[in-house]
Amino acid sequence: MNVAGRVTRKPCYGLAEVCDQWGVTEQDVANFVAADELTLSVVVSGLKVEKGSIEGVDEWDWYRVPEDQCYLSGAADLQQCQAWAALMNGRETIGSFKAEPGCYISIIARSEETGTIVVLRERLVVRHAERVRFEAAQEIGAAPVSGVAVSTAPLPTGRGAPTKYDWDEFSCELVITTQIDGFPESQAILVRRMEQWFAARNQYPDHSTIKKKVALLWRRYHEALARLPA
Repeated sequence: MNVAGRVTRKPCYGLAEVCDQWGVTEQDVANFVAADELTLSVVVSGLKVEKGSIEGVDEWDWYRVPEDQCYLSGAADLQQCQAWAALMNGRETIGSFKAEPGCYISIIARSEETGTIVVLRERLVVRHAERVRFEAAQEIGAAPVSGVAVSTAPLPTGRGAPTKYDWDEFSCELVITTQIDGFPESQAILVRRMEQWFAARNQYPDHSTIKKKVALLWRRYHEALARLPA
């Protein structure tokens, strides 16, 4: 029970508020953003966006595959470069938001609009879940504003620890899964399938590495299909 009669948990927190709570400056926050240790967001309401996956062989050869359109409301995460630019310049025009690896979220233009929004420094926020995660990573040790204690035990080292991955076993599994389950509709789905296979083994190789290895089989398979007689 909140005997003080005050709101103790918010969906998100303004930049000035978290700076005061953490005892840091806006420049400190910018440095955390630049180091990819903190994700900032902006609150939107009824913003029409397109969601989809990114297909391709490498960072220079890719294309977008639309999968859904919806209206976005709430705190939307900014990409690292977007948040940093808004902090440094006071404002930044964006046409997309941060998405899961291999995916994208882009703003859809309405009528005469350009499909972009302007993010002002004073509109930057930190989502509640991101604040709890960041404070745990910093070992701040204080209970979050919800009043519920959060464990600050070290995170699993699987993602960051130097692990030797069995890529031969990966290649075998990749061939077997495409033989038994077939090729999915998109390369991104196959990448996620192999990421789940690694995750089941408590291993987390870099997303781009898995994507490149899957892309090789994906490209050669479809090249072979194209050579078949009509």
